[in-house]
Amino acid sequence: MLQGIVTGDVYDGESGYQTCDLYLAVFFFSAGSRMVKHERDNKSKRVYFFFEKNPMLNELKVNYFSRQAKVDALTFADNIKSLKSLCHNLLNNSR
Repeated sequence: MLQGIVTGDVYDGESGYQTCDLYLAVFFFSAGSRMVKHERDNKSKRVYFFFEKNPMLNELKVNYFSRQAKVDALTFADNIKSLKSLCHNLLNNSR
């Protein structure tokens, strides 16, 4: 996992951001942020999503938590389905 400043479930490290918050990850992805990897932490049984470091991610995060974020609704819904499927595959394949 990335080392860095902890701000909730999101870590800001030298190589990028990680979160286990599915909907925040979906928002980042829907807003055009590049996901570089995903993995399951067997100890906590959480799936983490890793995003390429981008100066806009902090602004996106602030907008998301302040309910000011705007993305296309259908894209967001499609990405929820995609990332949930990804999570289920990771959880089922790691048993």
